[in-house]
Amino acid sequence: MALSRRRLIQAGAALGAGLLLPERLMATARALVPTGLSPFTERLPTLDDLGVVDMTSAASGATARLDMVNATHRFHSGLGETATFAYQVPDTTQTYLGPVILARQDKAFDLVVTNRLSHHPLAFAIDDELVPAGTDDANSPRTSTHLHGGNTAPGSDGGPLDVFGPGESWTYHYGNTQEAAGLWYHDHAVGITRLNVYAGLAGGYLVRNDDDPGDGTKLPPPPFEVPLIIQDRMFRPDGTFDYPPNMNPTTPRPWAPEFFGDVATVNGKAWPNLDVARGKYRFRIYNGSNARFYRSKLVVGSSALSFVQVGSDGGLLDAPVKMNELLLGPGERADIVVNFAGLAPGTRVVMTNNARIPFPNGPVAEVIGGVPLPQLMQFTVTSASGVWTAPVPSQLRSTPITRLAPHVTSATVRRTMTLVEILDPAGAPLTALLNNRMFHSTDYRLAPITSDTLELWELVNLTGDAHPIHLHFTQFQVLDRQRVDVAGYQQAVYGAGALAPETGPYDPPGINPPVTPFLRGQPKPPPANERGWKDTVVAMPGQVTRILVPFGARAAGDAPLAIGSSFTGDYVWHCHILEHEDNDMMQHYRIVEA
Repeated sequence: MALSRRRLIQAGAALGAGLLLPERLMATARALVPTGLSPFTERLPTLDDLGVVDMTSAASGATARLDMVNATHRFHSGLGETATFAYQVPDTTQTYLGPVILARQDKAFDLVVTNRLSHHPLAFAIDDELVPAGTDDANSPRTSTHLHGGNTAPGSDGGPLDVFGPGESWTYHYGNTQEAAGLWYHDHAVGITRLNVYAGLAGGYLVRNDDDPGDGTKLPPPPFEVPLIIQDRMFRPDGTFDYPPNMNPTTPRPWAPEFFGDVATVNGKAWPNLDVARGKYRFRIYNGSNARFYRSKLVVGSSALSFVQVGSDGGLLDAPVKMNELLLGPGERADIVVNFAGLAPGTRVVMTNNARIPFPNGPVAEVIGGVPLPQLMQFTVTSASGVWTAPVPSQLRSTPITRLAPHVTSATVRRTMTLVEILDPAGAPLTALLNNRMFHSTDYRLAPITSDTLELWELVNLTGDAHPIHLHFTQFQVLDRQRVDVAGYQQAVYGAGALAPETGPYDPPGINPPVTPFLRGQPKPPPANERGWKDTVVAMPGQVTRILVPFGARAAGDAPLAIGSSFTGDYVWHCHILEHEDNDMMQHYRIVEA
């Protein structure tokens, strides 16, 4: 059965549509879920369990160390032990994910990461067409540690080509020249990112400053500050990881276009519960899934509990935004405060999810191809009085966010970028691309970007899926989104007929024909919770998403930005659906001196 994306076409919206998992695969997935995997019986691991590497008061030039190791981890008492990867402080026993690293703005340190891996728990899913020739990731896994959202020099970025094997180390220099934010670190090795992260190579990274000192003077501190790393996973009856094959008979390769698991895990536990006192909690939420979007509510009975969002990917918002639903694409983060004070002891609050897969046009029900995860975790209110009961500050920052739109001039470089998908004759996905170019194209990269300049990027999504687009090195702002005539623009750029890879404009690379004649309706500004600093943005299908990108700390003159350093050199931008990133929705860009 071919994986037809065309069954989800919406008239005038897109030329392709989201992945449908075949019903026979769903039957297999259901059969593999062990009986007795009860929800909300596992205790949520908190900061004390995940471990903390606190570098906020370390001496200048200090060094932290992490080892990447093979381990076994129990995700649920009803599962057997799972072979995993973990980031581990030397001489500790981390078995999945990594410790939360605490940093302080402008306080630099080095992180030495050593690859001590010996074999890959997902070796059966490695695709030899995606990894470099001559590598043996099954028995000698390559790795690269990327600080996602970090304002780092190219040599410390952890890019996809900066890989190192077992027995080797890489020293990353983190200047932390950026505002307080909830960043994260994860593997980024080319061709195998989706499997390394799936196995466990990810962890939280919190930057503090005077606006967010983490001491409880402004927002709930630990232990009332809790990371929530949300991931979907799939297990075999013996507890080992499973990963679905590509079910399309015309392309019998291990690569699957997207991964959607049938078990929700948070901080490495399946459908966990957190007991909470009757007060305020700060949750640093990470969408650490390969491909799944989450549209979540906090549900009490038949009602939704409201909360406030205080920060986005790159730092604090100007003011709290009251919400009752949160949408996060893979790679995105949200910083929220929830008040449990008004709930009676014993009240259960369930974090739900109603995002379709693929997002946003996938099927509603499992019986027609979906793999829904309607519940993610639970909070149980205890009789304990909350320690943190102070009101959330009405102004979260001492200096408001510098708005980039007023800095746009006639000299601002505008790059119109396309997001495309290549289908086979049966309508099955073969690859997803940026500007219709493969990552390893020898004759293609974006036209050079001048350091300390502001650019306007237009992300034109010609596919049927939403794509979370991540830029390395910087933090940007979302300007607006607007509908586009997909068929008309695709024909104008790439010609009529089926789209073939490596075709379309080359000169100047990364600046496609103007999309203006193909726009429909009016541009819509981002919602209030998306008006802070971002490093990952959801590009919706059939729309152009405009972002204002500072490529250096002085891109807006003397006005302060989320980033405080300028660097030159090579970086990448890519879709953060990890299956797409590996094949082949990623491109280079180079920052050069003025």
